[in-house]
Amino acid sequence: MKNMNDLNSNAESAENHLDTGNALSDQGAYESAISEYNKALDLNPSLTIAYFTYFKRGNAKDKIELYFEAISDYDAAIHLNPDDGSAYYNRGVVKAKLGHPEAAIPDFDKAICLNSDLAEAYYNRGNAKDEIGQHFEAISDYDTAIRLSPNDASIYNNRGIAKVRLGHPEAAILDFDVAIRLNPNSVNTYASRGIAKRELGLADDAKRDLQTALNLAEKAGDEELKSKIMGSIKRLED
Repeated sequence: MKNMNDLNSNAESAENHLDTGNALSDQGAYESAISEYNKALDLNPSLTIAYFTYFKRGNAKDKIELYFEAISDYDAAIHLNPDDGSAYYNRGVVKAKLGHPEAAIPDFDKAICLNSDLAEAYYNRGNAKDEIGQHFEAISDYDTAIRLSPNDASIYNNRGIAKVRLGHPEAAILDFDVAIRLNPNSVNTYASRGIAKRELGLADDAKRDLQTALNLAEKAGDEELKSKIMGSIKRLED
């Protein structure tokens, strides 16, 4: 009876630490959250609690850029519950952040296999494919992501970029137009549309878009982006 009581007590305590960790994560206190998740796992929790703890700890580690450790936690979560697409998706995102798009794609494939309505998985798989030069395949993923999430400006923006890379600036501009309607303060989209217009020889229109992008970057205080846009404007004027 004592052993059973101890097990019940441990399970309850582990769940409490998990809940506390989740609350801290929601507040952005990721290091404190990780400490709570560690305590939960130290108590040898049930498989369900262990899965969620590894998954949530991976999310917290991702937030503070402990990417390799985050992947290790997602590995553990997947081992405990291989039928939940969320851990595959998040692991793919982290692999992409580490500069390994080819390694990320199989994780997005699995996430989509388990949840075919996950727009973010198609979007991020599209990004990964575009990064490795699979522009047609990327556009196909962006098409699906747009069908599932038609008001997400970033998807239109990235589909437009893929079209520019394929040598179709006119088609790209249509995507950038939609992206700007959905998010009129996007520095990247104005800059991308300006570059597409430059490709078509529309110098004045291109300069207007690039100047708008520069103004937005200045307003945001993004010095790196400002420098890139100023370089694009200079190339236009040369």
